[in-house]
Amino acid sequence: MVRSFDPARLSFRRFAALFAALFLLSLVPLTLTGVLPLVDYPNHLARMDILARLPQAPVLQSYYALAWRPIPDLAMDLLVPPLLRMVPLLLAGKLFVALTFFLLAAGPAALHRALFGRWSAWPCLAFLLLYSRLLLWGFLNYLFGLGLALCALAAWVALAERRPALRLAAGVLFAFALYFAHLMAFGIYAVLVVGFEAGALWRRRAPVGGALRALALTLLPLALPLALFVFGSAGGAGMGGAVRFSPLWRKLDLPFSVFDLYHRPFDVACFVIAVGGLGLAYGRRWLALAPAMAVPLALLFLVYLAMPTQLMTASGVDRRLPLALFLTLIGSSAWVAPLPRREGVYLAAAALLLAVRLGSVALSWQASGREYHAIVAGLETVPIGSRIAVAYPAAAVNVSATPTLHLPVLAAALRQAFVPTLFAYAGQQPVALRPPYRALAAALPPDRLWAGFVGGAGLDAAERAALRRYDYVVFTAPRPFALATASGLAPAFQMPRFQLYRVTAAAAP
Repeated sequence: MVRSFDPARLSFRRFAALFAALFLLSLVPLTLTGVLPLVDYPNHLARMDILARLPQAPVLQSYYALAWRPIPDLAMDLLVPPLLRMVPLLLAGKLFVALTFFLLAAGPAALHRALFGRWSAWPCLAFLLLYSRLLLWGFLNYLFGLGLALCALAAWVALAERRPALRLAAGVLFAFALYFAHLMAFGIYAVLVVGFEAGALWRRRAPVGGALRALALTLLPLALPLALFVFGSAGGAGMGGAVRFSPLWRKLDLPFSVFDLYHRPFDVACFVIAVGGLGLAYGRRWLALAPAMAVPLALLFLVYLAMPTQLMTASGVDRRLPLALFLTLIGSSAWVAPLPRREGVYLAAAALLLAVRLGSVALSWQASGREYHAIVAGLETVPIGSRIAVAYPAAAVNVSATPTLHLPVLAAALRQAFVPTLFAYAGQQPVALRPPYRALAAALPPDRLWAGFVGGAGLDAAERAALRRYDYVVFTAPRPFALATASGLAPAFQMPRFQLYRVTAAAAP
């Protein structure tokens, strides 16, 4: 007798084939452009190149210095520079993004396997969430860390009945790996693991002594990285900054960010279909949540409600949690109704939604690739070792279809240039600006340079002196623009949203 196909119970071979097909499909947009159109991504690429080449590059050494410390934000910085010995920079960056996609999809699948003891097509819904607002911002270390956190949680759940010594060793390894990947990913893992163990103790009505031993086994691995953060060299630089909360109603809006890409009406429709479909399946009890994950998810949701939007030096902190909640929910849920055909309809609808969304991303990224190709060609005309000032308006610091905000920083990789907007913040990146150039960057920030030349406000004497220390200026904005004055500047490369000028002797509006 031939058994009917049940997507809730797959052999590993069938699951692996499905996962591989969806993973490869999700990589298609990455092949359509050289530089990925993610806001922070060009800045990350430039830093990877500097980390790899700085010891053998005297020109770069005059501008930048290595600043390795136990920083809790090093996923890309530790993995990509070694790749540059084997592959070009753009390919190495894409390989890191592909690995991030793999972890974000594999984490829910592994968690589902650990909780329910079977492979299923259901956690493959995670592929729908790979392209999110967080990706468009270029928060790659966080996304990598989030995928790793879900994989680590799955391993912790799978080891629940194993020897305490093994769980302790695994817990220490997971905690430190996540700490160095990204601090917030470590925090999400900590919340989920503590919630998982607390829920297990509550269900077992464990005696006080046993409960204390179990909590100690859980908390000790988490305490070690926290001690490193507080007392190590990263803590002092990373614990400053303002704490700012957004209005509580924003918590209702932020979950949409997991579907928010380029076309708002289409993205809203996708979000409503996905949430409505899940709500119907839970309401009809076709879907069920693993009892062991009720407390972890509730705890993570409370953390989301309490989380500020600005914490220490990180912005948009609370907007990073909805993706973690959705991915954890996917991995913690299983189709339990004896309706495999209905589950197949759900999964087929999800596959169609995935294909349409990937098609939308692919078209947008292909168009971005053409514009980026021209801009990169313009940057490559700059002499090696040039000093390039950057000007942009406040509105440029946002997601757009083809962001150009950080494209000037690619000159650091392409032409060994000094670019003051390189991410080189103490306690956040393992690269620093040399003191004279750190002072130069502070003397002429991008918004003042934009106001001086595009807004027509002019520069003061100190700013004019700083400008004369640069060889070029790049002006970039989300929309086409024109300079109000170009006094002291000679056009070198012109596009509607990206303009490169050579600084001449006058160098002042």
